[in-house]
Amino acid sequence: MFEKVNKKLLPIKGHYFLYNAATGPIVPFLPTIAKQIGFSNTLVGLIYAILPLSGLIAKPLFGGLADKFKLHKTFFLIFQVLLAVAFFGIYFIPEIESSAEVELACDSGEATIEIQSANDFNPRLLNNLKNPRFTSTDCELSCAGSNEAYKKLCTDWHAVQFCSRANATDPEISRFNFTAGLHATFLYGKNNLAYLIVKNATFSDNVVHTPVCMSQLRTTCSATCPDSSTFTRLLEESSERSSLSQTSTYQFHLFIWFAVVSWIGMAVVVSIGDAICMGLLGEDNEKEYGKQKMWGSIGFGIFGISAGYLVDLASIGKLEKDYSSIFYIMLIAMALDVIVSSTLKKKECADREPSVLWEIWNVGKEGRVLAFIWWCIGAGICTGVVWNFLFLYTEEIATGDQVDWLKTLQGLLTGVQCFAGEMPFNFISGAILQRLGHVNVMSLVLLVYAIRFMAYSVITNPWIFLVIEILHGPSLGLCWPAMVSYGDKVSPSGTKATIQGLVGAVFEGIGVSLGSFICGLLMDNYKGVITFRIFSAGALFWLLIHWLAQFLLMKSKANPVHQGHNHLATYTALDDGVYTTANQELQTY
Repeated sequence: MFEKVNKKLLPIKGHYFLYNAATGPIVPFLPTIAKQIGFSNTLVGLIYAILPLSGLIAKPLFGGLADKFKLHKTFFLIFQVLLAVAFFGIYFIPEIESSAEVELACDSGEATIEIQSANDFNPRLLNNLKNPRFTSTDCELSCAGSNEAYKKLCTDWHAVQFCSRANATDPEISRFNFTAGLHATFLYGKNNLAYLIVKNATFSDNVVHTPVCMSQLRTTCSATCPDSSTFTRLLEESSERSSLSQTSTYQFHLFIWFAVVSWIGMAVVVSIGDAICMGLLGEDNEKEYGKQKMWGSIGFGIFGISAGYLVDLASIGKLEKDYSSIFYIMLIAMALDVIVSSTLKKKECADREPSVLWEIWNVGKEGRVLAFIWWCIGAGICTGVVWNFLFLYTEEIATGDQVDWLKTLQGLLTGVQCFAGEMPFNFISGAILQRLGHVNVMSLVLLVYAIRFMAYSVITNPWIFLVIEILHGPSLGLCWPAMVSYGDKVSPSGTKATIQGLVGAVFEGIGVSLGSFICGLLMDNYKGVITFRIFSAGALFWLLIHWLAQFLLMKSKANPVHQGHNHLATYTALDDGVYTTANQELQTY
């Protein structure tokens, strides 16, 4: 049974499987991890606008160095270790401590902290605050002082250190700080105002005081709750949340550097790994490349699905999701990958790294190339939205019990995208392109994205997204084969490498980056439903311009068909359609 197995190719198959088993559980969940750390959607979008650019720079840079100094295997192993260390470093980044302006009120015999929400507090947050495990914590308060306030603290709270301030005018004592023992309760059934009862107060003398409200006291305080993620979320949703830029926090700097290093690592490992694979296959067996890469898709799909379930299982009874398991899976799988990769026998192969800049001006003047670039950018924008914000949107609309197993759902979404979406359409992409033609398939991709985004916006149960994700096949599953093969057809003589490099540059560096940045801004300002409807309309607009451009090219006889380039001539072999399976997002970075 195993006599026909090519044993020299087993290590490269093992590499693809283990590499994607390591990155598969991390990459799809990284935006949600960033959000849990405390980054806004806008900042997540900015991060994912930067990451593709770092990969684009690293790929030709380190690929060229590897070619020049014959260090392919050395770089291959070094960057595997670097990306493992960078990914694992993200695990140790703590959440950002949020602060907000609140009201300290002391009347009716009870001291309270009042927090006004920007809109309405998240229903899940309110539900958690009914759980005795989450209702009490200590928060740090810095409040505006006044002669009247110090008098109340002295006489009613018995904090004698403030008695001398009752008649003072020194600006240095214009604020007073204390640790408040808080208990959460919601009055009048209103979701937009939270009342936190102050059970006790500890001032600088470390004496615990019990607030007594014999007369009215009201002042504004700045509050932080470092020991409770529940109360931190309350402050994050406050209409008076601190305006301190998240980009100034050390958490942001750690995250962006770890993410950039990991993306550079993935870009180098993927590009050099593919070069090693092609060298092992030789020119006569290049069509077998897809059969090797398929093992990466299997690893990505299996571990992407199981990762979601493991996260949910570890998070039972916790307010925040516990991602520990996927980081340790990544570390173990990458360690095994390094071991397996060290056994690879590197064979020299021709330099396959395209030059993006050489002759780019002459190529860019071609009308059909400009129309193609327009489509690539639009497809990249749509793809960036799905890659980086679909999971965040499911978290926004999930309610009740749906939240408890939300990571399981997200893992299943990855599985459907992989096994029911991309892989089948990758294999039949050649037949579809031959029957419909490239231009029609590119139009179909944008149309399906428009339908897909609108479906997200009208369906309120995220579990139904499992059905919608079948559309991942006729969108991204057809997008990449059409993009690569059409790029080959419209390339003027001697510029094929330039065009293919340009395809990757505009799809990732412009399209995916732009889509991620815009989506982050829109989700912060208009929430997910409106955002996905805007992108649905945007996809239709992009499609309209694409149609108009192709119509004008036909009229001017600039279409490849009229210049002797039959766009239905050749296609990728069906068994190599798996070039771009569900781990395509890793291959492109």
